[in-house]
Amino acid sequence: MHQQVLDIRQNGQKIVLKRYLGPSASKRFAVTIARLTEAQDRMRGNNLTVRVLKELPDCHTLMLSYAAGRPLQDVLQMSDAWKQLMLVHRAGQWLACLVSTTQSRPFPAWKFFAKLGGRVATYDTDDAVDAYLVRKHMDRMHQVTRRLHLLEVSYGMTHGDFHPENLFFNEDGGRLILTGFDLEVAEPIPVVRDLAKMLVWLESFTLPGLPGFRESGIHQPLFNSLCDGYAALTPADRLVLHFHIGEQMLLFYLQSGTHRPEIRPRMALILDRWASTA
Repeated sequence: MHQQVLDIRQNGQKIVLKRYLGPSASKRFAVTIARLTEAQDRMRGNNLTVRVLKELPDCHTLMLSYAAGRPLQDVLQMSDAWKQLMLVHRAGQWLACLVSTTQSRPFPAWKFFAKLGGRVATYDTDDAVDAYLVRKHMDRMHQVTRRLHLLEVSYGMTHGDFHPENLFFNEDGGRLILTGFDLEVAEPIPVVRDLAKMLVWLESFTLPGLPGFRESGIHQPLFNSLCDGYAALTPADRLVLHFHIGEQMLLFYLQSGTHRPEIRPRMALILDRWASTA
């Protein structure tokens, strides 16, 4: 366990108490304060983040404002197809508001590929993992990596863990408000990595098995809604997005499959779809 989170009341108001644990607690505590402070300077109107109400540095604990509404994950699963696409588009807009500005940097594809290989290796003794499937997917990732190493792509101070459980949706009259939390990115990363994580969550867990065409293995309407909500992608960003989708799919198969083994057969199909739409 790396953190403890409690919902409490203070002066009749719901707030969140978040305590960071472990050897990285001090760093994560400081990064979260910096990120939320920075984000609050530009997150306005319908695109919000939680606010730091009080800092308790001696125990690496923050008192945070409570996000109004419900997790986007739950709202998506209860909505019709039209509203699902609208909400996914709004998530893209929220991310665009958070990132605000980007800078072009060479993409170290081999570094990301090597890190993925290291994480895959930790599952070598897991008998529930289809070793042939993983090896085949890594071979395909290797082919993509060779095509995009050092391409110039967009880096920005993004979320870092962008998925439907880290956004709350609140409908206030005609306003469609999204509030984000768990921002812990300490330095710029490829923005498309956050887009990839959201897309893989949508395809694999939130809204699995929707009928229709696929883009990089993702239901095409969902793919277009999120990316159009964020911004037009350059050809290089689009290629790196494909890479990160493949990366996040494999990690979802390995990590989430450990806790929910029933998703692994579905993830095997999703991995094949990614490869067939390269």
